[in-house]
Amino acid sequence: MSDTYQSIRDRSRWLRRLATFVFCSLVAALVLEGGMVFSADDTALAAASLVIYRLPVLFYLAGVWAIRQTFSKLAGGDIFSKLLPALLRRLGLALAGGGVASVFMSPWLWRAFLGPMGGSWASFDPSAIAVGLAGLLLIILGDLMRRASEMKHELEGFL
Repeated sequence: MSDTYQSIRDRSRWLRRLATFVFCSLVAALVLEGGMVFSADDTALAAASLVIYRLPVLFYLAGVWAIRQTFSKLAGGDIFSKLLPALLRRLGLALAGGGVASVFMSPWLWRAFLGPMGGSWASFDPSAIAVGLAGLLLIILGDLMRRASEMKHELEGFL
């Protein structure tokens, strides 16, 4: 295996650990917040608020897990794996879903929860919009990578 591929594998091993740490930290924070719901005076209101407020985080957690899986495959030497396009697509869907949840779903749920005068129709957060668009780009790149892999396999059949 060339030095370039070995370097990718080594970095991916380290980044897989980092992604695992980030994922576990986010889950621990959500569990801690969930536990704090039970100490609130109005548990139902606190739980509903937490779910609505943290809805995008669930999508982003799925994205972090997809990133971790991708680093794991790269660390294992699957540089040109057929699974990588699927993982890129999964990451893209998670990021796009998180962007949609941040911009539209959470505000709509707040509006439904608080009444028509209590919430907005959308939250025009530039970072959430950019992350959602980056997710859509990753979906396209995953499809392109899948097609390139199919073409490579087809060309190898001729040689």
